[in-house]
Amino acid sequence: MLRRTRIVATLGPATDRPGVLERLLDAGVDVARINFSHGSGEEPARRIQRVRELAAQRRRPIAVLADLPGPKLRVLLPAPLGLHLHQTVTLAVRAGVEADLQITEPDAAAEVRAGQRVLFDDGRIQGHVTAVTGGRATVAIDVPGTLLPNKGINLPDTDLAIPPVTQRDREALQVAVEAGVDWLALSFVRDAAAADALRTAVVGLGLDVPILAKIERPEAVRHSAEIIAAFDGIMVARGDLGVEIALEKVPHVQKHLINQARVAGKPVITATDMLDSMRANPRPTRAEASDVANAVFDGTDAIMLSGETAVGLYPVEAVACMHRIAIETETQLIRSGFAVGADVPQPSCQVDDPITAGACELARQVGARALVTPTLSGRTARMVAEYRPTARVVAVAPSEAV
Repeated sequence: MLRRTRIVATLGPATDRPGVLERLLDAGVDVARINFSHGSGEEPARRIQRVRELAAQRRRPIAVLADLPGPKLRVLLPAPLGLHLHQTVTLAVRAGVEADLQITEPDAAAEVRAGQRVLFDDGRIQGHVTAVTGGRATVAIDVPGTLLPNKGINLPDTDLAIPPVTQRDREALQVAVEAGVDWLALSFVRDAAAADALRTAVVGLGLDVPILAKIERPEAVRHSAEIIAAFDGIMVARGDLGVEIALEKVPHVQKHLINQARVAGKPVITATDMLDSMRANPRPTRAEASDVANAVFDGTDAIMLSGETAVGLYPVEAVACMHRIAIETETQLIRSGFAVGADVPQPSCQVDDPITAGACELARQVGARALVTPTLSGRTARMVAEYRPTARVVAVAPSEAV
């Protein structure tokens, strides 16, 4: 059976090994993600060029998603630093200030206050602010550990004073434009205004591609409806989201966001730790298999692998496993009669929307094997896909980019 749910795989050192990227694409990757938070110099451009070459050889449309760094705060350390229980360290929250810990965007943390939480390395190390003086925040360590260079810092209780598109984003955009990527994802989106900021930057560089909002801040969850309306799609980025909000809230927030995106007719990617144990093991846990399947049951458009393919020991096996889980889940959905689902958008007052809905219903009634959608921009094919028809959707387009 043809798999509908798309697989996004992050490229990295593991996929740079000879023969791995070829096998990755053959195993079922639909979208290659370039994470601009890691890697530098010519690495991203080289990986994108390699994907294009291999996709052309296979005559397959492999999309390239450029994931911009966004206002992610990271530790600037020359070497690992051991942090002990009740130890206090100073954190620079103003540029040019001397402190034990420097971060990538110190001015972004200018609003930090005493009593607020400071989480390092996705919450593995935790502390709280005891005082803020002279551009330095004093942090008492509550959960100790060894802090490695370039690990992230989360301030879930603090309003970050930072533009939605940072200087690092603009530098990454230059590479993305030259490489001709297909999608852009913006990290740490806080509100709908970020879409205008990113589009302005993209148009200024002569690029015209759809943009995704990564939902990973509490503000983004609160403003999700407006963000979905403003962007072309979203990513449920459960890594930082699970640090910024209570972990037990992540499952229902994920379901809520997927449902909102489906009703709005916008694509949604579910990401982070889907098969995380496969970084070091050839098989996933039962819980991970259920996690991937449940995202498909919820109606996500794509499921994403991060460290599993970027730095893991079994990148090809991870993609193959995700492919099998998605196929089995979709098969069960169709057998159960829920392939279309109850939350697809209803026809609007626009003339072409009822026509699209009618075509999908007619295809269902006559048991059509395909719906052919000639399209100049891709819009017609996307409208058909909103209704989740059981027939294949064949988009006939005049350009490879579409």
